[in-house]
Amino acid sequence: MGNTNDSLRRTSKRLFVQTPQPRGLPPRSYLPVVVAFAIVFLGIMAYLVNKGFGVTGSVFGAVGHAAPAATPGNTNVEGGAPPAVMEQLSVLRQRIAAHPNDDVALTQLGDMYLTVGKYREAMPFYRRALRANPTNVAAKAGLSEAISGLAAAGGP
Repeated sequence: MGNTNDSLRRTSKRLFVQTPQPRGLPPRSYLPVVVAFAIVFLGIMAYLVNKGFGVTGSVFGAVGHAAPAATPGNTNVEGGAPPAVMEQLSVLRQRIAAHPNDDVALTQLGDMYLTVGKYREAMPFYRRALRANPTNVAAKAGLSEAISGLAAAGGP
């Protein structure tokens, strides 16, 4: 009887033991798809790098281009601000003349003076902007920076 039970147990164990089944696609199915995607991806990346660097080796464009020729709108022989900056200054001054309490325009004009280190000229525009709008954070920061810059430059 013992022999029959042992034989039965061994047979039942073999019936209920599950062998692991492979999951997913077989490599012969997915491998060509992965290779195709890799080739397309690398091709796109090579194209983008070629377009970005071009023949000059610089992402920022051609190296060593000559300065643009003088045109009627691009004459700046004696130095000073570039024409685009002069135009922006003019627009801001016209805007402030039309709307004296335009705190955004006043702050932008102050920022332009601050950028070139003219701290004393920037401060009145920031103060006017803060009178027009006391919550103007950009004007507060600009005024603080102008005061710090003026102190660092040795001014009163």
